[in-house]
Amino acid sequence: MELEKVTAEIRPRTQWEAIDLGVRLTGEYAVSLLKGWMASVFPLGILILVICYQSVGWGMFLIWWLKPIWERVALHPLSRSLFGENPTWRETMKVLPKELNKNKGLVLIGLILTAMGWFLHSDDGEDVSAKAGLAVLFWCVVIGLLFYRSPLTRSLVLPIRYLEGLEGARYKARYQILSYRSASSAVGLTFICLLMEILLFGSQVYFALMMLPEGVEVDQFLTLEAFFEGDADLLPNWMLVLFGVFYLNAVSVVTWFYTGAGFGLYVNTRTWTEGWDIELKFKGLGQRLGLIFFGLVILGSSTRVEANQEAQRVLEQEEFEVRTREIYEEESESRDSVSDSISSVNPGAFAGIGHLLFWVIVIAAIAVLIWVIVNNLHAFRGGPKESAEERKKVTTIAGMNVEPEKLPSNLPAEARKLWEDGQYQEALGLLYRGAISSLVTRQLVEIEESDTEMDCLRRVSSKGEVANASYFKLLTNAWISQAYARRRPNEETINELWSNWPFQERRRP
Repeated sequence: MELEKVTAEIRPRTQWEAIDLGVRLTGEYAVSLLKGWMASVFPLGILILVICYQSVGWGMFLIWWLKPIWERVALHPLSRSLFGENPTWRETMKVLPKELNKNKGLVLIGLILTAMGWFLHSDDGEDVSAKAGLAVLFWCVVIGLLFYRSPLTRSLVLPIRYLEGLEGARYKARYQILSYRSASSAVGLTFICLLMEILLFGSQVYFALMMLPEGVEVDQFLTLEAFFEGDADLLPNWMLVLFGVFYLNAVSVVTWFYTGAGFGLYVNTRTWTEGWDIELKFKGLGQRLGLIFFGLVILGSSTRVEANQEAQRVLEQEEFEVRTREIYEEESESRDSVSDSISSVNPGAFAGIGHLLFWVIVIAAIAVLIWVIVNNLHAFRGGPKESAEERKKVTTIAGMNVEPEKLPSNLPAEARKLWEDGQYQEALGLLYRGAISSLVTRQLVEIEESDTEMDCLRRVSSKGEVANASYFKLLTNAWISQAYARRRPNEETINELWSNWPFQERRRP
């Protein structure tokens, strides 16, 4: 996976920012996705509805059952496009038969359930009561098999199975890592998209009913049996097939954005856990350092070549004359020994030592540069240039304003006065606001505005007594008991809250 080819900005995001990234990614590559979808999934869906012409509701059931496979088709162009590729509709079309073959068990169970449901809910004159009992058992089996079909975090699970190809123990370990941060958002996304699917389907049906001629009663055929049993006396089969097409339309549109949003969650979670943004920064730095190394090598090589050429040119000139003289034996032994020692030294050794010193200096400079970068990674991160205090500024927690400017100067005294006046909830709320404000202002704990009281308690407890975790736990329990259960804390607890207030106000000018 080549991160440098990513077409979107890779940076740590909140969960809903990640979902928005996936939705925007779907909109950006909607044409490529639409072509592959209309060439593979949509025709197969129409074929299912045509085969189930006499009972369109069960065709819709099979389409719904196979949605995890449809989503893999939608994920293919999105995942490739994010990393700089441009898959054609023919490549996307080939994904469907591969996934149907890979998930033969899911497909087989869907076909069996569809056939059984069709048989159990058909009215062929047999014992209706016996079939009713089997039908109840049938739906219990369907509900039980939903856990086999897919979890509620399917949007996050899909990239792990399809892109990473993990199964068994490796898949479970990988899922535990990635779901720690994003599982709740993935579940929420599933329910939101389910409601959107129902809304889109219902709006198309309502529009079709509005187009019926005047005088036609619509209330008489708006029953569940009309869909599952295909009762032509209540509604023509061709109209039931049309409703099935409406459902296929709703599934198609919602699946595109559901898959894209889940893929955005997956990318963001890997960015948080694997440091994709830091890796990209270092890769860019490595490329720049590589260019510097290459330039130094070229510069050194070219300088040596030019020096050798210049020396050769001087030697070849006519004015240059090589003179020699003989060394007579009459010279003293000491003179001979000194000459021998000097001549034994290779003149190229000095050049080698100088070359070595040059590279030692270069490597030392690079080491110092890397040390400076490692200790100043925050300067390489993207996003607006703002101070750490501004990034962590929180104004409201659980609907309560925690800005220091909105709190009284002598907070414990003011809270105690409210308590003595019988305003118990207001007093504890003021203490709680002051504690949160002090923790955030002094940057002892990273608290987000979306955190609940229990989220804040978990964050503070993880910091220990540096953040006065024991006092904050006592205050949180007292506040929750008073605010939500209307149970006033005992006097011992209240006295401890008054006497042990550990948070010093830090008001801004």
